[in-house]
This record gives sequence, structure tokens and C-alpha cells, in this order.
Amino acid sequence: MASEKIDIINNWTLQKVFDQIENGNMKIPRFQRGYVWERSKIVKLLNSIYAQHPIGTFFIWETSDQYGDYCKNMDELGLPQKPEDGKIQFIIDGQQRITSLYVALRGKKLGTIDYSTICFNLDKKCFQVPRLKTEPNNIPVWRIFNSNEYGNLLSDYISKGADYAQSIITCNQILVNYPICIIKSLNVDLEEAVTIFENINQGGKRLTLFDLVHASVWSQDFDLRQLVEEFNDSNEIKRFGSLSEETFTQSLSLNAKNNCQKINQLHLTNSECKKYWSRTTDCLRLAIDFVRSLGAVRSDILPYEAMLPVLQYYYFVYGKSSIDSVHKQLITDWFWSTTFSKRYSSSTLTRQKEDADWIASIIEGKLTSRVFAITTNIKELYGIQMKQRSVVKNGVLCIFAANNPVDFNNGQIVTIDKTNASRANAKENHHFFPFSRQDVFHISNKEVNSLLNFAFISKSLNGEILNKLPSQYIAGYMEKATDVPKWLLTHFIDEKALNAAKNNDFSSFVEARGAMLMQAINERCRVTSQSDFIRNDDDFDLPFFDDVENDELDDKI
Repeated sequence: MASEKIDIINNWTLQKVFDQIENGNMKIPRFQRGYVWERSKIVKLLNSIYAQHPIGTFFIWETSDQYGDYCKNMDELGLPQKPEDGKIQFIIDGQQRITSLYVALRGKKLGTIDYSTICFNLDKKCFQVPRLKTEPNNIPVWRIFNSNEYGNLLSDYISKGADYAQSIITCNQILVNYPICIIKSLNVDLEEAVTIFENINQGGKRLTLFDLVHASVWSQDFDLRQLVEEFNDSNEIKRFGSLSEETFTQSLSLNAKNNCQKINQLHLTNSECKKYWSRTTDCLRLAIDFVRSLGAVRSDILPYEAMLPVLQYYYFVYGKSSIDSVHKQLITDWFWSTTFSKRYSSSTLTRQKEDADWIASIIEGKLTSRVFAITTNIKELYGIQMKQRSVVKNGVLCIFAANNPVDFNNGQIVTIDKTNASRANAKENHHFFPFSRQDVFHISNKEVNSLLNFAFISKSLNGEILNKLPSQYIAGYMEKATDVPKWLLTHFIDEKALNAAKNNDFSSFVEARGAMLMQAINERCRVTSQSDFIRNDDDFDLPFFDDVENDELDDKI
């Protein structure tokens, strides 16, 4: 039975694809990333075609021209704005290959790059960009592909020998008749098409939801991607860390439509984005200030970046730059229980919408708490590695940072900068029981790299205690200062953990420190009776060591 959603076309040629482009039927989306390859890469592609090697399948989404706003007119290519037959064929995968071949075989110039200089050398029988203008028998490939120029070339070269003329004929026939395999998605709505866009990846950079939103809201005076880059490039944001593009579309969608589901983001309009952009970015800055106050001093250790659209929504709806004291406690409780229940590790957009609705309700005066049953325990804390992507790890690092850790040799506050917050192997990320001495403690790599063996300290202190046993360096500092136990408390190292460290007893140290951290987690998550808490369907039976965020957040850790 024939599929109603997929049509596989095997009888198209390169010439047929170009005809569809020039009739306005096949659209090349304009995204603010390179949509044409450099000439050297195009040369390799043309040589593959000449050798009659496959260059991959092209995926097309065929839909009505109601979605015309999702592609931008490339004026420099002189293509028609409207499709000839009222249907648009969006290039889902293969955009760069098609565009690159088009500019080369049509002899186009884009910006400062002249693609008409790509030639076919009749002596070498290959494509190249000539290094020397004096090299003989380099024929611009666009002349071979163009029907009028092709005839003139044959007339010019027939007198130079049959071999040259035959090489031109062979090259023309291979290019014009090169078979192209097309897979069309038919009868697919916008939301399903987005899923296809996200899932297809043939080795290049796949299109994202942000790419589609950016394309649909783009105008000469509003470039969403450029505005995001400018926001992330500001000094105050650089100190925190860049935000992902999706955070902006989720925030804009919440502010404009009170919903951030994919379909709502895709229905954002140019006028809505222009109207709300300034307020949205102001609210995002306020949201960043709030999470910094909770210890998320950098985006690298923010448990979920998906929290920011919800938090900025508070400021957007409340209309003030300061947070109400009652609201602050409710939202703080939400922050911590969302973290340690791993709430945003699945169904993120749905849960953002639910939490945004709750935000709106507390502003309206319905002061209901929103906390979730936590799933974190001491065993899990012990098993988390510093190199592991983990929302719980980031939550604990926030607790560490919020506790204002000090160097335990002099009591000086440790600055949690980009290096020691984001790289597990940075010098400021100290193994309390040194990695190099793990044989003395009879512990494995996993144990020595445990989150519970980590502390934020300064680079200078790390240099002092490098490769020393805890019993050695702690004894040395305690001889000089009586406040060392107090300073160690800022790292959640209490008397029991300190005594274990003095005896180089790793197991007792992490057990005592884990208990103290677990108490801090429970206090922040308001753990009294679990029956009083909201329970997430996906919160339980999570595999050990699998506490990894969903794909849209992984790249932020």
C-alpha cells in the first residue's frame, strides 16, 4: 500500500531540481548561518558527481504557500518569491548541497565570493579553482551547464580537437542528467514537520526549532539570531555565561502567548517578537540575578536552563523589577524541588507551561506552594562523577557556591569564576582527597572523582596542597589558625568529616559530607512529609548514574 505521507522520487535530475528552484516551487530557507559551502568543498562535490558517485538523498516537506514566511527571499540569487503552482517544497535536509551546486552551476556571486571561477579542466578532467589565470583549458563550469554557453563552447573547441569537445559533452551530460533522489513528506502539519526537521541529520548541522522560528519572524529590521548574539555578547551576560537560543523563543512564546509548546513558538510573529523583545530580555536579566542569588552564579552550574523562561515570566507578568517577599519563598522552594526531583529531565515544555500557569496564579493571589517529591539520596550523591552531566551535580554545586566557600588556609572568599565552575579538571576544582594519591586511600577513579570529594578553592590554595594527603595539609593549617574547622564548614565539612580527613579515611569522609549535604538538600526542598509533595510521573525508577538532562539542555553543562 502506498504511503500517504512519503513519496520517494527517483526520476529527478539536477536540472529538474534547478527548474523547481527557479520556478519558486522549491525554497531554500535563509538562516543566518553559512548556507553555501566554500569553493574548495563545492569542487569536491562536483568531482564526486563527475565520478558518478552518490551525494546523498534530499528530504523535502511539501506544503501549501501559507507557510511562505518560513523562507526568506535570497535577492542575490534572483529567485521568485511565490511558487509557480501554489505549493512550497521546503528543503529539510540537503540545503547546503543544493545551494552550493546552484551558485556554482549558475555562476553566481555572493558577497565577495565569485562562484563563477569554479572551472572544469579539460586536460585533467576534474573541477578546480585555478590558481593561475594562465593555466590552459579551464572552462567555467557554469558555461558547460548553461545550454546557450554550452553550444558556444563546442563551437570554440571543436577546432582544437575531438577529445576536448568530447570532454565538454561528457561533462555537460553528467551534470544535466545527474540523478537526484528526493524523499517528500506529504500531508504533514507544521508540528509534525518540526519533528522531522529535528530528527533528520545526514552528517551536517541539523535544523532546529530556533532556526524555523528565526526564519519565520525575520525581517530587515528584526534579526532574532543577531539579537540573541548581541545579548550573549554583553559584559554582564558573559560573566554568567551565554544562554541557548531556545531560551529566548520559549520566553518570547510564554510572554506573547502564555504557552511555550513547539506549536506556539512556531506561531510567533514578527510583530510579537519586536513588541516583546526588549521586555523579555530585561526579564531574563532579572531571572539570572535571581538564580545567582541561589548559587547558580554561572549558567554552567544552573540545574536547568529551562527554569529561566519560567522565572522571567514572573517578572513579565508581575510588571516589577523586584520580587515580592512571599513570592520569593514560594519560587525558591519551586527552584530547589524542581532541581532535586529532576522535574525538567523530560516533557520539559509541558512542565514549563504548567509552572508558568502556577506563576501567574500566585501573582493573582493564590499563594499555593509548588514543591515536588525529591529523588536524590546519599548513594546517588556518592555515585555522581564531576565529569558527569547531572542536574543533581549542578544543584549541589549551587549549594556549594551559595554557602560562600572560603579558602581553609586563610578564610578568604573563593571567587567562583568560569574556569572553576565549568571544567571538572580545572586547577581550582580541588579533589579533597588528591587524585594522585588515590592508591594510598585504596579507592578507584570513580570514588576519587565523586562529587562528594570536590571543593571550590582558589588556584593559589590548590597549588599549596597539590599531592598532599588531607592529614598533612589540614594539620599544617590548623597549627597556624584556629578557624580552620569554621572555614571547612563553608565546604560542608563538619567535625565528623574533618576527623575522617585527618585520618585519611575516605569512606567516612564522604559518608559524613554526604549526610550534611543531604540535610542541606532536604532543608531547601522543604522535606517534611513526602506525602505533602506533588509527585512527578517520571520521577521514580530512574537508573543509577543516568541522571542526565534532556538533549536541549546537555550542551549547557
